[in-house]
Amino acid sequence: MADQLDPQEVARRVETVLAGMAEPRTGEELVRLLMRFYGAGLEQIVAIARAAGGEPMVHRLAADPLVGGLLALHDLHPVEVRTRVEHAMTVAKRKLGSHASDADLLGIDPDGTVRVALSAGGCGAETVRQIVEEEIVAAAPDTVGVAFVEADRGPPLLQIGVRRGPL
Repeated sequence: MADQLDPQEVARRVETVLAGMAEPRTGEELVRLLMRFYGAGLEQIVAIARAAGGEPMVHRLAADPLVGGLLALHDLHPVEVRTRVEHAMTVAKRKLGSHASDADLLGIDPDGTVRVALSAGGCGAETVRQIVEEEIVAAAPDTVGVAFVEADRGPPLLQIGVRRGPL
């Protein structure tokens, strides 16, 4: 069995290699050609899996994080991006526990940016951002990133207490 690959680490390494090339356009063209080659191969694999096992087989393949990521990058994932992002938000909220209400999916822009309203303040906000972003990137690597928008927190709470002394 092959070693487990971290797709994000592979992407970083590719960027590093391309940045170190004397002629970056040559490297970029090579990456484009390889992507087309692997994409065509993956398309054949999906067609064979569909013919042999139907749609459940393709969904089973896509459930694997590495395979699902490759299918998404080649626009072959059987689950639409919106559904995958919504599922990622559900997983993130489960992980966030009491802070789950601090993040809400606003939508996905036409360019692929996922917009999330963030109402957490202070040191908890960074944890919420990190967990939400990790889950979205894992479930939908074909998005271009997550944009966090400060949610309107409404008016501040009014403290009512007992007043001592004359009015």
